[in-house]
Amino acid sequence: MPRSVFIAVFIALAALLWIGSGFIGGNSAGPETQDSAAAPEVNEQGLMQVRVRESTAQPMRDEVTVTGRTRASRTVDIRAETAGQVSELLAEKGDVVEEGQVIAKLELRDRAARVAEAQQLVNQRTIQYKAAQQLASKGFNSQVRLAEARAELEAARAQLKEARVDLSKINIKAPFDGVINEQFIELGDYLSVGDQVFSFVDLDPIEVEGFLTENQVVQVQVGYEAIAELLTDRSVKGTLTYIAPVANAETRTFPVEMQAPNEQHDIKEGLTAEIKIPLAERKAHKVSPSILSLADDGTVGIKTVDDQDVVRFTKIRMLKDTPEHLWVDGLPETVRIITVGQEFVVPGQPVEPIAATGDGLL
Repeated sequence: MPRSVFIAVFIALAALLWIGSGFIGGNSAGPETQDSAAAPEVNEQGLMQVRVRESTAQPMRDEVTVTGRTRASRTVDIRAETAGQVSELLAEKGDVVEEGQVIAKLELRDRAARVAEAQQLVNQRTIQYKAAQQLASKGFNSQVRLAEARAELEAARAQLKEARVDLSKINIKAPFDGVINEQFIELGDYLSVGDQVFSFVDLDPIEVEGFLTENQVVQVQVGYEAIAELLTDRSVKGTLTYIAPVANAETRTFPVEMQAPNEQHDIKEGLTAEIKIPLAERKAHKVSPSILSLADDGTVGIKTVDDQDVVRFTKIRMLKDTPEHLWVDGLPETVRIITVGQEFVVPGQPVEPIAATGDGLL
């Protein structure tokens, strides 16, 4: 037999023997691995043993947290109320000014002369009216003429008031304490009535706006204290001043606003902030997330053992989630919670509870 044929036959026989050894010798991978969660032991009475830990409700202070953004409490566009050329600029963009401070002036032109002229007319009409009164009292003047003199006097007074108001409008003043955000004029510009002059913002107090979910909005009220934490590692305390009565149609969230003091105007508009609203202290149970159970209808709850050592399922509400534990309510003040073995027992089943030791949650 040729050497090549002999080698081929030998390899084929070796392969057949190796394949066949799997059927003859069985699986040599060792014993079958078991599920990591071993079933609880059963006592002599046939009751499953479960580990339980007695839990007592503890005081807990929760908080509502939403992401928001800072904004000015007031924004006003100042416009010219009379026509004229800008003769003086007394403040510029970025300046902090006080309420009533003159920040720009328009040319005087003939406004002062018109005020003086209107004042002289008022003086003249006053004399004429007094004379008409004296003549009427002596029977030398009719009541019609007296009424005409009075009407002429009132018209002169209105003309004087209008002239004075127009004169005062050449002084453009700050409407409140704040900061000039934008400047739309320069020295020498001619302004018509209604032209935009400055954009003015009030940064004290500063507002922070966020959005509450449906669950959060029922937990807070206007007047609650709040803390705004900025990305600059600064935090400010304030008060909730507004909660929208109607949800946003698209996001189904409720706008909420808080105000905080900002006397130095160092908190600018448009900064990202996290609004934290502390809630009233309440009692709740601190539990491990691993003990939660799910009912057939999808209800989240916790399995407990009652005084008769019978398993009960109690629906709970999660109040606060931390990396280490959960805060929940819905349980009695003091309760025995099944911490190990809850997945192997069902509500109504008698068990043998084994009290847990140590200070942990399980």
